[in-house]
Amino acid sequence: MAAEFASAMSSARDLINAHLYPVLATFSVIYFAIQLAPVAQQARHFNRCVNGIEAHLKASNIPLEYRMGNVAIPERICNGGFDH
Repeated sequence: MAAEFASAMSSARDLINAHLYPVLATFSVIYFAIQLAPVAQQARHFNRCVNGIEAHLKASNIPLEYRMGNVAIPERICNGGFDH
């Protein structure tokens, strides 16, 4: 009886190791990807903003090297913290 119970527990443990862990790992990767998507979208938006501002500054013949403090103008404008 005890041997049958131990065999059943071993079988259940093997079943868990074979199926549950890969499923949990898959869900973990999917959850991480879902959490990372908004950060990637924000980075794309910021890069598009910086590129647009730099193009505008070039078209207006304003040097891109012009800086205020430690942050260049396009980064300040896109971060929403530009003061004259």
